[in-house]
Amino acid sequence: MSQTINGQPHDRYALILYGSETGNSHDVAGRLGQITERLHFKTIVTEMDDFAEVVEKKMKSGEVKKIPTLKVDVLRKASLLVLVTSTTGQGEFPKNSRRLWTSLLKKNLSPTCLEGLHFTTFGLGDSSYAKFNRAARLLHVRLQGLGAKEIFPRGEADDQHQDGFDGAYLSWAAEFQTHIQSTYPLPEGVEPIPPDVLLPFKWTHQIAEPEPPNDQTNHTLFNDRDSPRRSLPPEPENDMKYDPPRDSTPDVPCAQLKEPFPPRDLNADPILEDLPLPPIPDSLIAFVSSNKRLTPKTHWQDVREITFSVPGIINYKPGDTLTIFPQNFPDDVQALIDLMDWNDVADEPLKFQVEGCAAFFDKFLVPPAPKDCWMMPKSTLRDLLTVNLDITAIPQRSVLEILAHYTDDPTHKERLLEFSNPAYTDEFFDYATRPRRGILEVLQDFQSVKLPFNIVTTVFPVIRGRQYSIASGGIQKISQKDTTDVQLLVAVVHYKTVLSKVRRGLCTRFLAALPPDANLMVRFESECKFYENLDLKPKLPLILVAPGTGLAPCRSLIWERRELAFQGIDFGRHYLFFGGRNKDADYFYEHEWKNENFKVEVYPAFSRDDPTGKKVYVQDKIRENGDLIYKLLKEQAFIFVCGSSGSMPKAVREAFIDVIEERQTPGGDRENAEKVVERMEQVGRYRQETW
Repeated sequence: MSQTINGQPHDRYALILYGSETGNSHDVAGRLGQITERLHFKTIVTEMDDFAEVVEKKMKSGEVKKIPTLKVDVLRKASLLVLVTSTTGQGEFPKNSRRLWTSLLKKNLSPTCLEGLHFTTFGLGDSSYAKFNRAARLLHVRLQGLGAKEIFPRGEADDQHQDGFDGAYLSWAAEFQTHIQSTYPLPEGVEPIPPDVLLPFKWTHQIAEPEPPNDQTNHTLFNDRDSPRRSLPPEPENDMKYDPPRDSTPDVPCAQLKEPFPPRDLNADPILEDLPLPPIPDSLIAFVSSNKRLTPKTHWQDVREITFSVPGIINYKPGDTLTIFPQNFPDDVQALIDLMDWNDVADEPLKFQVEGCAAFFDKFLVPPAPKDCWMMPKSTLRDLLTVNLDITAIPQRSVLEILAHYTDDPTHKERLLEFSNPAYTDEFFDYATRPRRGILEVLQDFQSVKLPFNIVTTVFPVIRGRQYSIASGGIQKISQKDTTDVQLLVAVVHYKTVLSKVRRGLCTRFLAALPPDANLMVRFESECKFYENLDLKPKLPLILVAPGTGLAPCRSLIWERRELAFQGIDFGRHYLFFGGRNKDADYFYEHEWKNENFKVEVYPAFSRDDPTGKKVYVQDKIRENGDLIYKLLKEQAFIFVCGSSGSMPKAVREAFIDVIEERQTPGGDRENAEKVVERMEQVGRYRQETW
């Protein structure tokens, strides 16, 4: 198990494990992996639960029977273990880390079973949540409880920092690198791999060998012959119409490109039909039943209600999410192919090649392709760029460093290396982060860069599914036999940066361009704790705080409780504190709340309707109705806060504390009021679902 450096045996094995829901922890783990690689550690970066998959495969082969023992043994093979995790939901571990966490909680594990293992952890959290970075903290304490030694202090990043997660990560990573370099000194004469030297690529791909002439199968892009629509429900009624959003916005170039590419109206994206359907695990083929805009076309924001139908009966619950797997637009993909001179290879089938992966832990931990890159059989470069890779993602510094190696323009090289250097954080922020400049646009800015086609999976990150809170529930789920309907409430991301560049969200732009009957891949994700125990206490009143599209999970909850009436079960009232900008523009589902069968009382706050210019928010309405709130809390009401993370959840929480403090007897006690809210959070009476 020894690595040879300059002819000297040296054990240097780093295992970087991550638990991630949205991909941020995955990105941080990859960056830490580059640090250890430059210090000559053989490094593997993988999901925490990949260990569970290894165990399952080994058990099937008869190699092992004790799961906890194997996981501990695998962990102990590492000279250095770094665990990176986010915290999701109400303080839970990400889904791809829960099996490892469960195995570490086994009662038969000895308190010394991880002796000799050196580790640290890095948590990614959001301080607007009460259980900030809870997963990373629990993991850190548990490893110490099993005998592992902390080799470097735990790091914690806060998404609310003005620089996002980088606000804490950059300084922590620099100190981590210095500490590891001194703790694990290199052999004499061996230096760390300098930043201007490219690390070996984990994967490359090449043109696949041609198929035999008698092979008539074409798996590349989805077509009518292979269409799974025939097994799906009947087509929607003829009066369903799709009206692409249009306004008076002047013609601008493609979302991520400037001249010399032809300008076109971003509000008139082509309809997306006959989409490729990649083999995504645990996903379903859905078709669009309707796609309608809820806000007026004169309103600044396009908010849509999109209804999907999927085969089978799926009993999703309030708080559950639907993951959408977006794709890039064909015009954008062609623009990239033209820019990189890839036309000669764009439509040739590809195959992956694993390059120098560190298989020192287990052969099963060396994936044949990047994580979550679910390629279709016989995928071409065009397919890969359309379906699998996010060509409009904001680049990491390491990507700009790679670009610098593929230009012969010294000015471009120097500038790209500056952006990739952490010492020039402000320059990188001004160029990439603040204006939300994507990789495609960076390549257009630096047109001397010509990338080889076989490293695209290193330059462009994998497109990750986007989770949306489900807005439907109850009797809305079943519209016809053997199918399930699900609705999303989606705000289309479309804005101009400070530099007047038009920006579009990858997934919302994709969703807005889907016509009725379009097919796409979706996946249901369960969030058990949002609705937990409410079905056992149907008569309790609910206080729902929902600005904007935060209404989605609350509407699902209301519809789910409405269905109880059809079962002869009485249910409590809903007190909805809804926030929007204008009553005439974004008062979503107002007509539903007027129906007494839903038992909804609405306390709306419209921030732009006051003629004096005074802005009113949901927290103001909570304080304004403090007597009602306090009465409901005495009746054991549950509180649900849903919508954007950031200042809103904190302001709402403070409003509830104010209400309690002002009405306590004798006199107000701020500290006690805070403890009341904390206790509600602990027992699940105060629940938050923000994004």
